[in-house]
Amino acid sequence: PESWYFSSVMDVNEKGLMNGTGDGTTFSPNGTTTRAIVATVLYRMAGEPAVSGDVTFSDVPADTWYTQAVAWAQEKGVIQGTSPTTFSPDSQVTREQLATFFYRFADFENPDPIEITGYLTGFTDADQVASYATDAMKWAIGEGLISGTDAGLLAPQGSATRAQGATILMRFVESLTK
Repeated sequence: PESWYFSSVMDVNEKGLMNGTGDGTTFSPNGTTTRAIVATVLYRMAGEPAVSGDVTFSDVPADTWYTQAVAWAQEKGVIQGTSPTTFSPDSQVTREQLATFFYRFADFENPDPIEITGYLTGFTDADQVASYATDAMKWAIGEGLISGTDAGLLAPQGSATRAQGATILMRFVESLTK
């Protein structure tokens, strides 16, 4: 039997948005979705446009696989740093951060105001959503990108595995074609 994430992983891999790990032959579904990975995915979705500026974060070297993606994300305001001088590329992304990054990307890509149709009510841990992420989480719920856990929680501070990241990404790509 296929895993719950199999079709999502295959879909985002076939679209060239999210690749395998190591030598590219494994996906590592339970591995960490990092800030560098999300920046790279969004950069690929934008068509890998030329970047006009250099990355200014002290923890992003000039020659990594994610340098151009982080420079683009910083330039466009899609992903901000964890401080004015750091990006924390290897830091694990939380569910609310992932929602925020996709929300900002949708806003960047869409000239029309984003409609927020979701609600946090009904989730017993809704009060744990950070203020910066409230609209993004509502939007992600309304778009069907994020749903509750089996326990009926949002788990906004919970980490997103690569399988979860691929699933949310697949749902996001599908929402763009509605």
